[in-house]
Amino acid sequence: MKPAVLMAHPRHFAIKGGANPHTRNKDKSLKEVDPTVALEQWNTYVDQLLECGLDVYVIDATPELTGMVFTANAGFIYGLRDRKPSPQKTFFPSHFMVEHRMGETERFADFFTNFGLQVSDIPEQWRWEGEADAFPVLKGDDQTWIFTHGFRSDSEVGDWLESGLLNEDVVSLTLSDERYYHGDTAICDLGDHVLVYLDALEPVSRERIKEVLGDRLVEIEEKDAKAFLGNSFYVEADERRLLFVPAGVRKKTQKAIEKLGVEVIEIDVSEFFGKGGGGPKCMVFNLGVCDPAEAGLTEEQSAFRHARHINSLRRRRGRIR
Repeated sequence: MKPAVLMAHPRHFAIKGGANPHTRNKDKSLKEVDPTVALEQWNTYVDQLLECGLDVYVIDATPELTGMVFTANAGFIYGLRDRKPSPQKTFFPSHFMVEHRMGETERFADFFTNFGLQVSDIPEQWRWEGEADAFPVLKGDDQTWIFTHGFRSDSEVGDWLESGLLNEDVVSLTLSDERYYHGDTAICDLGDHVLVYLDALEPVSRERIKEVLGDRLVEIEEKDAKAFLGNSFYVEADERRLLFVPAGVRKKTQKAIEKLGVEVIEIDVSEFFGKGGGGPKCMVFNLGVCDPAEAGLTEEQSAFRHARHINSLRRRRGRIR
């Protein structure tokens, strides 16, 4: 079995609501996406993921769901890191804050039912955008759960995660800069270290995360934060530790990360970050380790996985257009 991610085809990617400042021009008008550039960058990112030993599954967006390409906001998988079959894991779809993305909830829930996971829900009164604001960092005995709120997720979700789902301590942090509207735009796990842009957090939260992470914390400098280093995607595949970073992160910073034993792969997703405020991590939803033939899947679920794998789609359609 391989590490895998879920991505959404970008054919309908557009700026519709302008919910974060990256989506707006100086005169407050919405930026316009170049669909040709977006598709080429998306396909190139997919190619790089495949070359590094990951599986890529694809969900189709619809014309009205213009932000669905940022699949990291899809929701949250309970048991993601557990070495157990997918049918024993549970997907909780996001409750989106912005109206034009609310229709994604049912679409992602249906996808994961067909994909072979259990699907549940959080209390309906809360807004929560899944793994973009709730994620583990570090590994083994050092594993620490982070929950961020302030822009897209309600603070009450942190208590529910801690006592109602995970049954372990959750470090709740408040975001303070709308450019970094999700935790995964300013905090990036590296397995045994964690990249953090401290200025994206309120003062009390800055001190809290420094206390919790200690010498495992690697501070992101402002220039790299603006290039969205915090939204890099870290994954371990074929005994390689990989970090997909957005183009624009300084070379000296990339070299410093490599000294930590992490292979840095620079990718150009400028059409997604520059127009939509989403980088490499925003564009993938982490499926953990899975496979179309894993135990516990029905024939229909296994067939669905095969059909939604990027290689199957490309065999039918050519390099996706």
